[in-house]
Amino acid sequence: MTKAELIARVHAKKDLPRGLTKKAVQQIVNDVFVEMGDYFISARTARGGAKFTYPGFGTFLKRRRPMRVVKNPQTGAPIPIPSHFTISFSPSAELKSLMNRSSRPKTVAGAK
Repeated sequence: MTKAELIARVHAKKDLPRGLTKKAVQQIVNDVFVEMGDYFISARTARGGAKFTYPGFGTFLKRRRPMRVVKNPQTGAPIPIPSHFTISFSPSAELKSLMNRSSRPKTVAGAK
């Protein structure tokens, strides 16, 4: 899904205020993602474990990856990769259940 598709889908919801324009929805979506980004950029914890949880959807977690040394596959020379932060996502049990339920083929009772 692209950003434009997300905005269009949110704008099409029937339970939104009547006068809410597509441009207003775009600004809200932009603001939500800017705030999430700012939170993860500025969050300082002892282990770098800033966490954003959205119930029913999942959890985004800021993690620090330690420095490591890998090998160049062509030359075998060691390449140091410095320590850096990354974001991981863990879907909620509810989201996993919904994804798996909709992808299963429906079976007829009594069929083998």
